[in-house]
Amino acid sequence: NIWKRIKKYVKLFKDEQARQPLANLLCLPLMPPAEVIGLFCAIVEEFSNMDDKLLKLTGYVLRNYIDCPRYPIEKWNHFNLIQERPRTNNHVEGYHRQLNAHIGIHPNIWTWMMNVQKAEELSAIRVEQEDEQGRTTRKRKKHNVDHDIHLGSARQAL
Repeated sequence: NIWKRIKKYVKLFKDEQARQPLANLLCLPLMPPAEVIGLFCAIVEEFSNMDDKLLKLTGYVLRNYIDCPRYPIEKWNHFNLIQERPRTNNHVEGYHRQLNAHIGIHPNIWTWMMNVQKAEELSAIRVEQEDEQGRTTRKRKKHNVDHDIHLGSARQAL
């Protein structure tokens, strides 16, 4: 994971010259897949004039994500998913928390089945209402909506 590696170089984040290339390295998954290799080469060129530790970091990224990756760039790249899917899994965690709150600890099979059926019914009703009304029944926070709009406009600009 790139972030785990970058955390080792916290002192370098204080260096104004290294901060922008490090941020660019973290943004590679948000760039168009066809441009990732070219952008990575530009980042390596910027790092070549700086600390040798940064070359170790770029070597790691090159080995694991660019040169001979375990997964192709299209698998770890998020560019095509911007505004298509949720950015977090908070909605799933919220659903599980709600389900656990209703069911309790160590339910018997019948209690569990009744609660899962009830949750499924409520979800179906909510989806039906959202389809009919053309909007979500749970309003999103303004800063999340603004962030999605900003990401979408940045994607369109590319």
